[in-house]
Amino acid sequence: MKMKPMQNCKAVMFDIDACLIDSAPNLILTLDRAVADTGGGRHSPEYLRKMLGLPGSALDDLFNLPDWELTLRTWSEYYAPLAGENKPFEGIHTLLAAIKRAGLPIGVATSQGRALFEEHFQKYGLAHYFDLAVCADDVANPKPAADSLLFAAGHFGVSPADILFLGDAPYDMQCAAAAGAKGALAVWGTTDPTIPADYYPPTPLDVLAILGLAAD
Repeated sequence: MKMKPMQNCKAVMFDIDACLIDSAPNLILTLDRAVADTGGGRHSPEYLRKMLGLPGSALDDLFNLPDWELTLRTWSEYYAPLAGENKPFEGIHTLLAAIKRAGLPIGVATSQGRALFEEHFQKYGLAHYFDLAVCADDVANPKPAADSLLFAAGHFGVSPADILFLGDAPYDMQCAAAAGAKGALAVWGTTDPTIPADYYPPTPLDVLAILGLAAD
């Protein structure tokens, strides 16, 4: 399906997990272990995935845990040795390079804390494309609230309406809607292609059409 290009896009923001990086399997595997090992029982992969895209404090809402902060630390410890195995989705390098050539600023808006982001993002070979990272602890209200994209709009000196935000989760598209930005659901990484969004690119390279760009 041909997508109508976004008018007047002045910045592009990305979620990380299951959007830029194929990391969901390792995140869910290690979350399952961490929750079980810290007293939260066992849960289905579908339920565990609800945690992806939310700040660490959401563990306290989703699971019956004696100490959610202990669970978060345990999850981080279990995940760290596997993080380097995660790779960018096919086409991500080409997409980011095209956006960079077009002169559009690029950023990430993540529910990861700054320390976790700094520990792992450099491993993926993508950091040189990005001009900004907005982490959960950089704003008062992380996704699904608008704060992350409003922060990016202020940093880049653009209107939120001129930002395209790509993500795989409902929280990402809710963040875009709350900020007045355009939301593109990363169909290649999501488990629910019916999440309300402005655009539904099947692959990373299909995002080029939304931006009116060519691959090279």
